[in-house]
Amino acid sequence: MDGSTRRRLLPAAIALTAIGLFSSLPSYGIAGCIARAAASASPAPVESESPTYSMGNEIDTIDRGVTAYYFFRGNYNGSAKAKYELRYDRNLWNPCAQLQVRLPVITRYPVAGNPFSGFGNAELRYSYNVTAPSFDHSLELAAAFPTQTNGVESIDTQLKAFYITKWKWNGGSIAYVNEYAQSVIRPPGARYSSYYEGKLTLPNYAFVDSLALKGLRISALYDFRVLFNDGGIVQPAIGGIINGNINDVALNVIDTWGVGEHGLWKYKVEATAVGRF
Repeated sequence: MDGSTRRRLLPAAIALTAIGLFSSLPSYGIAGCIARAAASASPAPVESESPTYSMGNEIDTIDRGVTAYYFFRGNYNGSAKAKYELRYDRNLWNPCAQLQVRLPVITRYPVAGNPFSGFGNAELRYSYNVTAPSFDHSLELAAAFPTQTNGVESIDTQLKAFYITKWKWNGGSIAYVNEYAQSVIRPPGARYSSYYEGKLTLPNYAFVDSLALKGLRISALYDFRVLFNDGGIVQPAIGGIINGNINDVALNVIDTWGVGEHGLWKYKVEATAVGRF
């Protein structure tokens, strides 16, 4: 087996091993689907731009939901990217199973020249969320389609898998998001992607408790990505999350900064608002 064959097989082997481990995890306490009247104010870590704030991250159960998401990311080479995204999700055959559609608009800020915008790559996501008093977990599958216009994103088709865990105690929690993404259809000239991303957040500490804000919480975030398509380079970032509720709308603000020689990005600011109905 030559080196190029090993590099192609490694990501698939890791994904299959991870799925096997996840399926053997024990359940904690009395797990089930728990309907809630309002949006959750304490999601698990956010997914990268890939997910930086996924449906599965909330580990919540709702009938329907609409999410407005925005990020601005500055890169080390002086370029930048902004995303405006509308997400719609709803339950399927039971409150645990959810389907979500993501519709993005992208603006690119090149190093030289004028900014340009276009529709991004639409995503379809399925998640299954199980909650318990001390432990929540969620499995999520996604497909990103090459619907972009004006050259704002790659024209490859990607499949993504997430496994999200959250350990809870009185006054806090620790959450971890596993993500694996892989290009499955790549036309000539399209960018090839194959990576694993992990996100750790803690302690989700409530420092404000009022009727208006419904428990404003703060967490530290460590995010890293392993690029299988680029020799296994590790790209880390660190930051913080503030989230809370205003009436029945969940708000989430994230600020992260790349660290080290191969930082994930120079800086990235994200904001999310989730409404339930």
